[in-house]
Amino acid sequence: MPAESSTVLPADTKPEVLGPESLSSQEDSVPAVSSRVREQKSLVALWVAAWLEEGYSLSWLASAFFHACIVILLSVFMFAESGDLPIRWLDGAFDQEFSEIVDLQESSLSAEGGEFSLSQHPPTALPQSGSSLIAGVTNPLRPQIPTAIQTPNGSFSPEETLGNLLAAKGGGLDGRGQDNRRRLAMGGGGNAASESAVELGLAWLAAHQWGDGGWRFDLGKCPQCAGECRDSGIIDSTTAPTGLALLCFLGAGYTQHEGPYQDVVANGLYYLSNKMVLTTFGGDLRDNTLLDELGKGIPSFRKSGDMYSHGIATLALCEAYAMTHDKNLAEPAQQAVDFIVHAQHEKGGWRYEPGEPGDTTVSGWQVTALKSALLADLEVPRDVWYRASEFFDSVQELRGATYGYQKPSTKRRSTSVVGLFCRMMLGWPREHPPLLKGMARIAEETPQKNHMYFNYYASQALHHVGGSGWKRWNPRMRDYLVTSQAQSGHERGSWYFDEAYSDRGGRLYTTTLSILTLEVYYRYMPMYQEAFVDEAP
Repeated sequence: MPAESSTVLPADTKPEVLGPESLSSQEDSVPAVSSRVREQKSLVALWVAAWLEEGYSLSWLASAFFHACIVILLSVFMFAESGDLPIRWLDGAFDQEFSEIVDLQESSLSAEGGEFSLSQHPPTALPQSGSSLIAGVTNPLRPQIPTAIQTPNGSFSPEETLGNLLAAKGGGLDGRGQDNRRRLAMGGGGNAASESAVELGLAWLAAHQWGDGGWRFDLGKCPQCAGECRDSGIIDSTTAPTGLALLCFLGAGYTQHEGPYQDVVANGLYYLSNKMVLTTFGGDLRDNTLLDELGKGIPSFRKSGDMYSHGIATLALCEAYAMTHDKNLAEPAQQAVDFIVHAQHEKGGWRYEPGEPGDTTVSGWQVTALKSALLADLEVPRDVWYRASEFFDSVQELRGATYGYQKPSTKRRSTSVVGLFCRMMLGWPREHPPLLKGMARIAEETPQKNHMYFNYYASQALHHVGGSGWKRWNPRMRDYLVTSQAQSGHERGSWYFDEAYSDRGGRLYTTTLSILTLEVYYRYMPMYQEAFVDEAP
C-alpha cells in the first residue's frame, strides 16, 4: 500500500516559531533596512542620469532600462523588508497544513459517496444466439486507497486488517482432475461411500435439467420430474439453480470438454450466457426476463433474482473458464465480473440490489466469484478487495474472530464462518490470531442436521485451515450426508433437510449444497498449502 505522504524535517532541526519576542526584535531592525534601501535608490538614480547625459544610449533603450531598474528596486525593497525572517517557519507551517488536508480527504473518502441505480442506465437485451457479446465496459474512477483503516471496533494497521492482500492463489482448481480427485478424496478425509454419494447426486441433477439447459427450484414444473420428487422450491430464479448445479459438476472435474456430463455442462453454460443482459455496468445475471417493448423500443424487465443469483451464476462461469479456457466463456465471465465490481457498495459490501449497503451472506458469494475470476486470469480491480475488507471490518467482533449480518455480532454462526472464509480469500495468513480464534469456535460446533448453509461454509473453512478441528468435523459431516441421501424412487441421489430456508430453494438447493460439501476434498486446493502462499496475483 502507498506510504502516507509528508515532509520530514531533520532530527536536529526545529522549526522556529514567531512569538512576541521574535517579532519585537525584528521591528527594531526595520529603520536600518529602510536607510540602506534609500541609499541604494539614490546611487542608482544618479548613475542612470549621468549615463543618459553622456548619450551612450538611444532614448527608447534608456526608457526600457529605467523601467527595469524600477522593477528590480521594488523587488529589492519587498524582500529587504522581510529581513532575516526564518524561512524554516514558513516550510513548517505548510507541512502541517498539508498533513491536515490529506487526513481530511481520507476521512471523507470512507464517509461520503452515494449509491447508483440501474434504472439510470436502461439495460439492453442480449444479442441473438450465435452473435458475439458486446465488449467494452466502462470502469468507474475509484479513489486512492488509504494507508490506514479505521474500523468501528478499533484501529488496526493495514497488515493486521488485510493480511497479505490476496497473498495466495491458493484454493486453486488443480485437484479436480480425475487423477487428482480420487487421490485427494481418499487422502484428505473422503472415502468410497462419499465419492459414490457425489456421483449419485450428479446423476439426479442431470435427470432434472430442463431442455433449455437450465435448472429450476420448482421441481413440479420440471418435465422429467413433474412433481415425482417432494419438497419443491418456490424461488423463480433460474440462474441461481443453474449456477449451483453447474458448480457440482465442475467441482467433480466434469466440464463441457471432459467427463460423462459434457452435454449437461455445455447446455448449462449456454443457458447462463444467453440469460445475461448487457448493461453499461457489465453482464447482469439476476435473471431478468424480457416482458415486452414499451415506447420507442425501451425494454421492460421482470426481475426473478437478485445478487445472490448473479454471484452464484458468475462463480459457475468463472470456474468453467478457469478449468477449460474456453474462448466462448471469456467474455460472458468477464462481463459478469464487471457487474459485481459495479454493484459493490461504496463501503465495500454487496446486498440484494446493486449499490445497497452490504450483508455478509450476499457478499460471501461475490467474493468467492471474484476469487475464481482471479484464478481464471480475469480482470478484477485491486481496490475492490480493499473495499471488501473494509466491509468485513465493519461487521466483525473480537478483532475479526466473529461476524454479524449487517452489524457486528458474536452470536451468529453462519455469518461468522462466511466472514472467516472470506478473510482467507482476502489474504489473512493461517497464523493470524483472530482467524485461529474464530476457527476454533467453529470447530467446537458439530455439523447441523438442519442447516446446510452453515455446514457448507464450515466444511470449506475448516478444510483450508486443517488441523484437529477439521479432523474432528469431517467424519461427522461426511457420514451424515452419506447416510441421509435418498436411495429410492425419483428422489434417489438427492437430499432434503427441513430447515429455515429450504422451503424456498427446496430439494434442488439442499442437494447442491450437499454435493458441494462432499466435494470439499478436491474442489479447492487447500488455501494454505506452502506451494501457494505468498504468490500474489
